[in-house]
Amino acid sequence: MPRLPKLLLPLLITAALVACDQKPTREEQILANLPLQEAYEHNIERMASLLRRTHPQLDEQAIREVLRKHLTVEDQRQDLFKLYSEQHFSDAEFASIVAATRDPAKARAMEETEEGKRLSEKLTRLMRETARDPKVQALAEQRMQQVEDELAEQEEKALLR
Repeated sequence: MPRLPKLLLPLLITAALVACDQKPTREEQILANLPLQEAYEHNIERMASLLRRTHPQLDEQAIREVLRKHLTVEDQRQDLFKLYSEQHFSDAEFASIVAATRDPAKARAMEETEEGKRLSEKLTRLMRETARDPKVQALAEQRMQQVEDELAEQEEKALLR
């Protein structure tokens, strides 16, 4: 029995070293380098202020809660995983996107280069293609219909009070 721990120790050390040498997946890189939560919160805030105009009986906090219920941060993560996947962007392109996201001065400087313009056009094209996808459109419409239905239901309750 004492031999087993002696044999396992080198195996565990080797496994740990191999794990340290592995490059993080693109999804791990996205989570580590892009401000997903901030972008999600910004989107919710923007949508809530727009919906406040069409649902004046509800306060903005109630609208935000309904939006968060039907448009989750996980949904946005999955969308970004697809958009920024290795299928669409090389490691160098993704590194440029991360740098531009973190530093507005770098983003402005990139806009002046051919590479930056090409990358911006590529990102815009991919976003447009995604927006035109019938499945994506149907899912977005379904989610927004759920939001509208729940907001209308809350408005009815507010009027009955």
